[in-house]
Amino acid sequence: MKDIKTYMIEHLIEEADETRAKELTEKLNKNEEVIEENQVDEAAESIKDEKSFRDYAENKFKTVFGDKVDEEKMKKIIDGILDKYGKENDWGKCVGVLNKSFGK
Repeated sequence: MKDIKTYMIEHLIEEADETRAKELTEKLNKNEEVIEENQVDEAAESIKDEKSFRDYAENKFKTVFGDKVDEEKMKKIIDGILDKYGKENDWGKCVGVLNKSFGK
């Protein structure tokens, strides 16, 4: 059994680590948003049709989820975006909605 002093020190270290992790995560997210905005613009410019959007979206899912990607859910999300915005050929909107689905 740990003494109270050891327990408190470990607990304070854990809290400090969590606080630092939150700070670093917020900082990283801000940097990623700037990078992603630039990437979204490039992606939107390179997407000219449903096939290129579908390829982009599938690649995004596989990048985010790796081998844990749920193919059925991925297809459903991509199809939903295409049903709503693809008919208008608004590929920038499709990319934006896709990225929002990842919480970005």
